[in-house]
Amino acid sequence: MHCLLTLFWPLFEQALLLEALVSEIRMASTSAEVYPSAATINAQMLSAAARVMKTSESDTMEKLQQKVMLPVRKPAKGMALVVAHHYLKRVFGHLNGSLTSVAVAAFVKHIHEQKGMGSWSSSPTSSTRRVLKLSGDECVELLQDDAFFTDAHGRLAILEALAKVIEEIEGTSSMVTWSGPNKASRVIRCLYGHFANVSFRVSLRFLRCMSTRACQCSVVAGVLLSWQAPARCLLLFHITWTVTLRASY
Repeated sequence: MHCLLTLFWPLFEQALLLEALVSEIRMASTSAEVYPSAATINAQMLSAAARVMKTSESDTMEKLQQKVMLPVRKPAKGMALVVAHHYLKRVFGHLNGSLTSVAVAAFVKHIHEQKGMGSWSSSPTSSTRRVLKLSGDECVELLQDDAFFTDAHGRLAILEALAKVIEEIEGTSSMVTWSGPNKASRVIRCLYGHFANVSFRVSLRFLRCMSTRACQCSVVAGVLLSWQAPARCLLLFHITWTVTLRASY
């Protein structure tokens, strides 16, 4: 039982930390708080770990410095000794990547529908999936004079990306409203930091496409980009596990 708990603790901690970081982004009161600082990430990590371990924060901090056997993918899939807090800190990197993917996918899909930019091709990893990609020249065009958010099509596409990221952090009910006849007009009320966060993610991906000439601005049809499903699965398992343990006592 102890070995099993040791294995699952970091996974439960990751799920709680992920929920806490998403809440920080969603509930930010200033633009500066939209992108969590290192101090915020560390504080949330310690709090999440203490909740799972049922220990004080000082004891938790000591345990997070220890190495535990955890699943790894490199250098080969399997189990390895990993410093616990290093494992937890991956959460923010994964969330960061997920939000960027959601923003870029929404932008590329919308700019393709409205302006015809990008082209569909077969996925190299699956014969049943199609990939919508922007070319390097198209990325240059969108970055020219900040067209990706200043011209009419770019502005609508970046607002679509913003709406999708807001949906991803579960902020739609508090930031997005619909008005006008048949509620056809969408109104987004958020911090400037939320908009800046999304536009930065999109423009940075365009810059990478330009510098490498290997397009990373794409949408893969039928692929789930969200962090929400695996995180909620772990949280549900954590709640069920906790209740079961308490009942057994």
